[in-house]
Amino acid sequence: MGTATGADVTRGFVKTPHGHVEYREAGEGEPLVILHTTPSTSEQYQPLFGHFSHRYRVIAPTTIGYGQSDRPPEPYTSVREFSQALSWFLDGLGLARVHLFGAKTGAQIAIDLAGWQPERVRSLVLDEPFNYCNEEGRALHGRIHRYYPEQPDGSHLVAIWKRVGGDRPGADLAEVNRSLMNLLAINAGGDDVRGIYGDMGWEGAGPYAICRFPTFEHTPLVRAPALVIHGSESRLRSLHERFLETIPNARGVLIGNADAAEPVTRAAHLRGQFFATQAPGEWSGAILRFLDEAGRATP
Repeated sequence: MGTATGADVTRGFVKTPHGHVEYREAGEGEPLVILHTTPSTSEQYQPLFGHFSHRYRVIAPTTIGYGQSDRPPEPYTSVREFSQALSWFLDGLGLARVHLFGAKTGAQIAIDLAGWQPERVRSLVLDEPFNYCNEEGRALHGRIHRYYPEQPDGSHLVAIWKRVGGDRPGADLAEVNRSLMNLLAINAGGDDVRGIYGDMGWEGAGPYAICRFPTFEHTPLVRAPALVIHGSESRLRSLHERFLETIPNARGVLIGNADAAEPVTRAAHLRGQFFATQAPGEWSGAILRFLDEAGRATP
């Protein structure tokens, strides 16, 4: 996979007004906060910590409601609620100002925090950002996120196993098991939120929010220097220039992913998108150069 796994990673929890938030961290220096995709966890970027932890204190929270983070007392329906939870998390670690990275769903939360609390964000990195605030976006997420009702014969377990690629030839079963355990945790109790998230269950909390977040009303509010990353062949690249046009102090980079192999565990809707593990050296190099320049420009 070409990842850097040598970082000495610590796990912990921060107590916020809406529950405990799980996080992973490594390294020392200026804080670099990493927000993952949905329905993943902070573990998603752990294999890549080593690319940054020799120069930065890398901190990856698990979005509230996912992984080992608590579910909020009431289901969230807006990106602002997620960015508020992130702000509480930063308060809990005593972090007044950070470099902020967000991928996909994490990018939407990062955009909102950067516009709402500009004093907190020293620089902003957006990985594969997009705008899903439209009927097409809501329909897409309604198809790809789902709740599997628990069955007495355990057939829902088989369905989730297949979803994460357990039945595909050549599957990395260790990765399949991690994905399975994560989805089992977020799947539990999905009937409780059908009235809000529909058939997406709890997995749909983040998608529900970003599908009602008018991205390009918020990008002009960002004041921090920003780096926008898309894969050169990514399906999400179509909005790359619009992000550069609407974020006041933004630059962009396209990272080649035309020949990158897709893991057999990757769901069909994710194929054709860019992931850091496809080109970790180029990806981390672009981010490090940007962070170094942003750090010098914004003391």
